[in-house]
Amino acid sequence: MFPVDLATANKALKPSRSTSLALIALSTLAVFYISLWRELPAGAQPPVGAEPPQTNSPLAVEPVSGNQLNRIAATTAQTPINQSATYVGKQVCRECHAENHRLHAAHGHAHTFRAADDPEVVEKFSGRTYTTPEGYGTYTYESGKDGLLAKIPAKFGDQPFQLQYAIGSGHHGMTLLSLVPDPKEGTVGIEHRASWYRNGDQLGATPGQLHTQPETLSELFGQKHVGEVMRKCVDCHVTTGTIENQGIVNLTPNVNCEKCHGPGSVHVQQARSMNPPPPFSVGKQDWNAEAEIQLCGDCHRMPAAISQTELREYPKPLTRFQPIGLLRSECYLESEGQLKCTTCHDPHTTITAIELKVYVDKCIECHHSEATASELVTEPITTTTSPAKPHTVCPVSATTNCIECHMPSTTIDDYGTEFHDHWIRIHPEP
Repeated sequence: MFPVDLATANKALKPSRSTSLALIALSTLAVFYISLWRELPAGAQPPVGAEPPQTNSPLAVEPVSGNQLNRIAATTAQTPINQSATYVGKQVCRECHAENHRLHAAHGHAHTFRAADDPEVVEKFSGRTYTTPEGYGTYTYESGKDGLLAKIPAKFGDQPFQLQYAIGSGHHGMTLLSLVPDPKEGTVGIEHRASWYRNGDQLGATPGQLHTQPETLSELFGQKHVGEVMRKCVDCHVTTGTIENQGIVNLTPNVNCEKCHGPGSVHVQQARSMNPPPPFSVGKQDWNAEAEIQLCGDCHRMPAAISQTELREYPKPLTRFQPIGLLRSECYLESEGQLKCTTCHDPHTTITAIELKVYVDKCIECHHSEATASELVTEPITTTTSPAKPHTVCPVSATTNCIECHMPSTTIDDYGTEFHDHWIRIHPEP
């Protein structure tokens, strides 16, 4: 053991003048930040590095039913405000937005993607048969330990084709999708040729399928989709999810809050730590009608996604793609960039829960006469407030039947599926 020179040791432990000055500076800076933190006005953010430690529970992760939906959690821990936002799940949004969460549960968006072995899906297909009019065969359906299966007994005997996913809310119908290996593409989507329709609780032809000659055995069961079309088929019905091989990873099924509002972790932490939190909504601060229509139209279709022939002829099935009709309406063209989807629709509330009169009142808000304009203003008219500019007033009925006449419900197939035509116009006599 070596002896210790206490004098040398004490001298080594004694701080130098420069070290002492540095410690004093750091202490002063710490006091400054602490005082600044205490004096921040309500709703203000502390300087970076001065945030107090978070004590809230970890962000919740939603369970997903269906043994084929192997969801990978978006996050299990809180994300610092200065990092990229991550997904938190609609149950976390519910903490502050309970009413919108309740309304959304009844909306079609909340039920757009399920495993094919989900009991509600199985009930609609299992034990039934469907014969394709194009000669692809007669399908029989059964459910077992391997999920929902389709067979063509006359061609393949008891050999089954597995049906993986169900797309569609069921408000109108439901279509089945399978991801299968392909030697050229790697993975292709097979959109099943039979769909379930609510009207009549029946199976019928899947809309929009091409009657092509099958190149593989899988195509006897459905139309093949590859590349971007296949990816959009999934993406438009989920909040998150990426096709890998013949499955979907990082899957958050259905169109939930964060599909439109974006990943919410940063907003959640600000809401939990600040009163009031900064505003948070869809898109950017300069969000406008054009941006909103682009967002909705990404799945509900924009003109660029439709053939020139269809745009010119505007067949009945095109009414299911509402932005296409809206963008050619004079109501939109004359609105000076103000008319958008949420002008009439509450995105959290299913359409069937809203009375027709609510939509008619929306029409009258714009289409009123000068004589009645003042009745529509809730505040006294001043130099800064004035009645809305009146638009054309209907000479037939200025206060009733707006929707029935100018946005009639159109049946688009043989199964009674109806959509309101969003090309707002004077319709020709039938």
